[in-house]
Amino acid sequence: MDRTLIAEFPALYLVQDGAGNFEQVIATETREISTSIYVQEMKLDLSGYVQDALTVGFRRSFEQEGGPDQMNWLKAYDPNNDSLSEVTLISSVPFTDEQLTSALVYSPGFIIPHLPTLDSGNFNRAHIIHGRYQVMYANTTIGGGSFTSNGNATLMSVTDNTFSSLEPTAADCLYCYRIVATPSAASAGTGIEVVYLPPKRIILDAFTVEEPDLEYMMRLKRSYELANQV
Repeated sequence: MDRTLIAEFPALYLVQDGAGNFEQVIATETREISTSIYVQEMKLDLSGYVQDALTVGFRRSFEQEGGPDQMNWLKAYDPNNDSLSEVTLISSVPFTDEQLTSALVYSPGFIIPHLPTLDSGNFNRAHIIHGRYQVMYANTTIGGGSFTSNGNATLMSVTDNTFSSLEPTAADCLYCYRIVATPSAASAGTGIEVVYLPPKRIILDAFTVEEPDLEYMMRLKRSYELANQV
């Protein structure tokens, strides 16, 4: 049977406080897990399908945004340092804050180098139902202000990678994340003054199917094994 699963994330609206930090203008459940790294998260409950012994499969996933990404600056914009990174994930297993931070460096699910200072987890392709990684800079071509005075611009993606597995699952929950790494806030009257990212949703074009008992038991076993790998 066809299903549509939707993960909704609120806007992220940050304004510098004059002391080199950002403050959230819109009160949401967004968490700052490290300096200039913000996380929004939610869950998709699949327990009803599990109780009915149904497997959830996926045909495709895509994202929608409720407006443009924007940035304002005071006195100067430095394209060497003032990029913004955004990662969206839907996973069959939860991430720790350290692993979410690592996702801004290495996309989870790939073979990645082991760094003792970075907890990247032990994720493989099957864990990551939906994944997207973007790096954005101020748009210098259309509608951008001067980089050497007060200005503002929409943001333009220079990197836009997708890594969705769309792997069928018998997990009882999907974990949805939006991770954002911003430039440093303005200090001493120079630098980034405002960061605005619009609300976003991820849509999963899904279906449920009743598999033969043996296949379903093997998928349950696989979901359990995946959950205990990370």
